[in-house]
Amino acid sequence: MKKLRSYIIGGIIVLVLVILIVARFSSIGSSENARRSNIPLVKTEKVIREMVEYKLQFNGDVVAIQQAGIYSKVSGNLERVLADMGTHVHRNQLLAVIDSTELYQQVQQTAATYANARIIYQRNNELLRQNLVAKQDRDNAEAAMKVALANYATAKTKLSYARITAPFSGFVTKRYLDAGALVTNNNSTLFLLMDLDTVKVIVNVLEKDIPLIALGKKAIVAVDAFPGKEYEGTISRVSEAVDLSTRTMAVEIDIPNKDNSLKPGMFATVTLVVSQHSNAITVPTYALMKDNIGQFVFALVNNTAKKVRVQPGIEIDTRTEITSGLTGEETIITTGQQFLHDGGPVTVQQ
Repeated sequence: MKKLRSYIIGGIIVLVLVILIVARFSSIGSSENARRSNIPLVKTEKVIREMVEYKLQFNGDVVAIQQAGIYSKVSGNLERVLADMGTHVHRNQLLAVIDSTELYQQVQQTAATYANARIIYQRNNELLRQNLVAKQDRDNAEAAMKVALANYATAKTKLSYARITAPFSGFVTKRYLDAGALVTNNNSTLFLLMDLDTVKVIVNVLEKDIPLIALGKKAIVAVDAFPGKEYEGTISRVSEAVDLSTRTMAVEIDIPNKDNSLKPGMFATVTLVVSQHSNAITVPTYALMKDNIGQFVFALVNNTAKKVRVQPGIEIDTRTEITSGLTGEETIITTGQQFLHDGGPVTVQQ
């Protein structure tokens, strides 16, 4: 009986020792797991070098390089129309003729008045040499002759206005009146004339982007009418003033259009390449961090996070150019960097 009791007590003691040993090793493992779980899990990426282009995109309408509404300077019936919609005309080409019967009669009248005034002046001038008239009479005759001459010249000019000509070469895009219509001076538009050999697109540049704009810079223009086709244009004129209501500056881009494929009124998308950097170092934009000093990234060095101050440049889509701070050989931390501190250990997710 005593032996059985000794065995039971010994077994209990051994069991307690085993439990204590297991508990000890479990606590050690838990501590190690806890320490391991406190190391941040991160993702990394090598920085890359690539061509970086900073582009500005705008929308606008295609406009003729020059256009004009053709008016009549004199009144009368439209006698002949020599150009129709879609007609290509040259500078000084005859477009229409106004009935000039009354205008011709005015020329005849003023011509007769001028001839008579000249004869009177010549007669008074001769009489003045003979001291038969006062010098004032001769001066009055001279003044009357000059007035008559001016009226004669005006009548001839008005007669020439009866022939409507093109002020520049281009296409007649609209014809408003037919032959026989009554035309009144300065308020009847006969034609709309456009020069389409070159067209332009007017875009409005934001105030912050104005320093990037310069005359002569190239632009790529695309229109919905020709998908996939691009036209090369050039910045030709800038407003040099900011619109106070929109804080933008108007910029005109000229586009050669010798084949006349671009039509005024087409909707255009304009891309301006304002800056281009070759072999630039870029990182994902979301890898950049910021504090009260500036911007930085965390680089992976021997399974630790190293804070590296950087100077960002152009941001294109999801990547940002780094102009200083990186050599191009670093591996940077792109995910989990918000939990890191300089020199701290990290675990890289495979």
